[in-house]
Amino acid sequence: MTALGRNPLLVAVPLWMIFGRAAALTEPEICYVLDGVLFLYGVILTALYCRIKIYNAREAQGGKGKPKQNVEEGIYTGLTPHAQDTYETIGMKK
Repeated sequence: MTALGRNPLLVAVPLWMIFGRAAALTEPEICYVLDGVLFLYGVILTALYCRIKIYNAREAQGGKGKPKQNVEEGIYTGLTPHAQDTYETIGMKK
């Protein structure tokens, strides 16, 4: 038999010590940990956003980006406005 199979306290004591430390965190310490996680998250998102902006700027300078549309070929070319009488008003009878 192994040493862990002989005495269950050899397993329980280290687990108790690990969970005891986690439970020992007070509210300010938990806030500091969460602030650190949020700060790291913000730094990573900012770095990714800047990377995308730089990549798009390089593409635009190289001419690889989307071709510019003519003034005549606008975004809304071919679209027609919808009918104004989509909804009927309900006649109120007194």
